[in-house]
Amino acid sequence: LFTYNKEEAVVSTQSTGHSQPAVVTVENLTTLRRYLEMAPPEQKAESYKYLLHNNVVLELNPVHPIIKQLSSLRDSNPEVAELVAGQLFDNALMNADLVHDPRRMVGRINKLLTAVTKGKEE
Repeated sequence: LFTYNKEEAVVSTQSTGHSQPAVVTVENLTTLRRYLEMAPPEQKAESYKYLLHNNVVLELNPVHPIIKQLSSLRDSNPEVAELVAGQLFDNALMNADLVHDPRRMVGRINKLLTAVTKGKEE
């Protein structure tokens, strides 16, 4: 399910002590942030993609309601489940201050809002 930028996610026992459904862990986070900030503008997007794919681990909070519902959502509405999974990953990246261009999330957020509000017209 979490194939958005990562091939796998791990269930964390450490993440159960906070309110987030998912967090990213990165070895040497400060060094990675500094490197990404120093990347030339024309290489920034590719640097983020490469470095984050190879260095970031997504940890899921198994007691969070979103994570608990994600499995059944995957069975009942796989398209929306994929959107939610991608957004969870991006939210975790944002919380770690590792998002280069948040505008790329707008399309997915709009699709999620459409799915949530579908059939709600008066």
